Amino acid sequence: MTSGDVADFFLVHAHVDGDPARATVFLVDKDAPGVRLVRTPKYMHTFVFEHPIYAFEDVRVSDDQVLGEIGQGFELTKDWFVEERIMIGARTVGAAGRALDLSLAFAKERRQFGQAIVDFQAIEFMLADMAAEIMAAKALLYRVCWEAARGGADRKRIHAQASAVKLVCSETAGRVIDKAVQVFGGRGYMREQPVERLYRELRVDRIWEGTSEIQRVVIGNELRKRGPEAYTGWPAGG
Repeated sequence: MTSGDVADFFLVHAHVDGDPARATVFLVDKDAPGVRLVRTPKYMHTFVFEHPIYAFEDVRVSDDQVLGEIGQGFELTKDWFVEERIMIGARTVGAAGRALDLSLAFAKERRQFGQAIVDFQAIEFMLADMAAEIMAAKALLYRVCWEAARGGADRKRIHAQASAVKLVCSETAGRVIDKAVQVFGGRGYMREQPVERLYRELRVDRIWEGTSEIQRVVIGNELRKRGPEAYTGWPAGG
């Protein structure tokens, strides 16, 4: 449960009467009878909020705690995933840019064999790949943000594109920060270096809000049902 340590209530996606067709989102007060904190695991990243695990035991809700309507849960959850996946795209692209800035500055300063390591082609090529991949990921992110922000966009199309954003941006950031640590060498493995923290922080972005494998499933489903237009065509409403 993201930010569960400071939340006042939970959004619970559940199947009414066990029927997936009646999936519904409920608002559940954190202090409601039957809500119990199980434990608060410690994760590799160092976000300010915790991710505690809660158990629900005979928790009862009333009609006014239904978000939307009975059976609307999957659509609401998909809309939420669109926002979360685009947000992860923005965060990972920003972090990747920071990693490149740090790596370039270090490579210009660090000297070996009488010259700055930025002058060595092995380092130069890593920095060039980082820059090009960030540029491509940012272009995708901005395109989908533009389409989503215009309003009236096809929900299924945006959902499919948001999966591409999360997949490309999080995977790109993972490759960029791995190269950043390599540029720093042994120093990149030290807790005192920002790239070490970025390495830990960015790993989870390929997992939560749908793993990279889940994003590929969503993209594949879009291709099978509606073809490649969402990915290869011009932005809608342009």
